[in-house]
Amino acid sequence: MKTLRARLSEDVLRSQHSAFFRTEPGYFFLNELVSDPTIPGKYKEKFEARRRTRDLHIAPFLAVDAEYVAGCGKGLLSDWRGFVKTAESCNAIHYLQSRKESDGALVVWTFSVVRRGTEVLSYRTGRYRSDADIFANKRTIGFPGVVSFFDCTLFSEGDYGAKENALGAILSDLDISAVAVHGEKLPDPEPRFAMRVRRDDGQEVLLVVMEWTCPSWFEPTTRRLSLNEPRWLDLRVPPNDIDDFEPWTKVTLEAIGEV
Repeated sequence: MKTLRARLSEDVLRSQHSAFFRTEPGYFFLNELVSDPTIPGKYKEKFEARRRTRDLHIAPFLAVDAEYVAGCGKGLLSDWRGFVKTAESCNAIHYLQSRKESDGALVVWTFSVVRRGTEVLSYRTGRYRSDADIFANKRTIGFPGVVSFFDCTLFSEGDYGAKENALGAILSDLDISAVAVHGEKLPDPEPRFAMRVRRDDGQEVLLVVMEWTCPSWFEPTTRRLSLNEPRWLDLRVPPNDIDDFEPWTKVTLEAIGEV
C-alpha cells in the first residue's frame, strides 16, 4: 500500500496531466470523475501537497572570517548579537555570492530548535535526500537555513537577519501561517549560541542554534508533509539512540547540555 501511495504521489507531483489528484495525505481521486454528480463533493476537494524541500540558498550569503571565529572565546559565541557587532568592528563579517567559494570564511546557517518546556521537537529527515548524505533518514531536532542578505531588515535588531531566517524555516517546514490561527503574534526565535560544524560535503560553516518556544496550541501532525515521525524529545533524559541522530543534532544536544 505504501509503495502504491508513493507512486501515486510522484505521479501527481511530476505530471501536469496525471489521472489523479490528492484529496488528503494518502488519499487520491480520479480527475475524470470530478463531474460525476452522484459522488459527494467532499470526496473531490483537492489537497495541495507542500514541497518536501524549500529553497535554502539565496545569495548573497552571510559569512564570517574563519580566523576571526577561531579567536573568539566561548562567551562571545554564546552572544550572537555581541558576536556580530564585534565581527563588524573587525571587518570580519561580509557577504559571499557562492557558498562553495568561501575564501577563508564560514557561511552562516541557522539551526532552529522548537521547544515546549523541557522538550524539543524531533523528526526524521526525508528520503528525498541522497543515501550518501550523512543527514539522510536520520532524526534531527533542527530546521536549517542559510542566512542571506535578504533576511536582514530594519527589524533585525542587530542579528543580521538570523531571527527572520530561523522563523522563515520554522513556518515553512511546520506549515504554520505567519498570522497564527488564533490571531496571536508568533514568538520570535532567539539565538542560543554559535559553533563551527561541517556540512555533509565536508565544508565548515558557522551554525547559529536558534530556539523557538512554540505556542500552546501548536502540535505537529503528519499532515505537515515536511515532517516524518515527529515526536517530542525530553532534554532531561539523554537519548539512548544517539547514533540515530544526524551530526548537527548530536553536537547541538551536547552543547545545550553544557550551556
